[in-house]
Amino acid sequence: MSIKMQLDPVSTLPRAPQYVHIRDSLAARIETGELIASAKLPSERELSESFNTTRVAAREALLALETEGLIYRLDRRGWFVSPPRVVYNPRSTKSFMQYVTAQGRIPTTELISAEQIGASEWAAKHLGINVGDPVYSIWRRRFIDGRPVMVEHIRMNAESFPDFLEIPLNNSITEAMSKFYSVELTRVKMNLYPSSLSASQARHLLVSPGTSGLYICRSNHDQHGKITDVDQEYWLHDVLEISLEAHKEQSE
Repeated sequence: MSIKMQLDPVSTLPRAPQYVHIRDSLAARIETGELIASAKLPSERELSESFNTTRVAAREALLALETEGLIYRLDRRGWFVSPPRVVYNPRSTKSFMQYVTAQGRIPTTELISAEQIGASEWAAKHLGINVGDPVYSIWRRRFIDGRPVMVEHIRMNAESFPDFLEIPLNNSITEAMSKFYSVELTRVKMNLYPSSLSASQARHLLVSPGTSGLYICRSNHDQHGKITDVDQEYWLHDVLEISLEAHKEQSE
């Protein structure tokens, strides 16, 4: 069976799908700065009328730009131009508040919940303690320039940080460990991979369930090599730029 392709009458090249023209036009305006960060884009109806095409084509163009990280969608609010990505160095032990501020952005944190519970099998394994040992379970939502970008779940060994839940938890936990417990983070073990956001995570980030995300699991270690906490982070996919520098190992 042969596949027929629509050709431009003055060219032997296949004609680009309608959505590509919309995608290219918006992408060019974003790259030149005509559409600035956080600017709201026209609706699907407005785009379809402007480009004399269908709403289906307009939607495809917006979804393509979202996949590329150039725009983002907020439920019932519309589409917006994505701000520049925050550079994230997995080798660094800097806190969210520190590395976001260092890049001229404004980080804020909202506490969702905090309680002391018995360690689950997963938490016990990652914290190096026994199942049922007391741990703090802390859920927070992180913002950059007012936009919710990440939900995190932190588990801490309660015996290592007595009365930790009495400390304001909408600030840097790394700094609180240093200030109140003389604990300095010196090493981090990390796993990260693409994921999709659950209904709960998506609700906190004002997006639809199943939206593309980035999952990061961090195990932090103190100056004595002891695990201080395990932090599961659920990021929107268009927020971070992972930056690493590698060096060739010297052969003996």
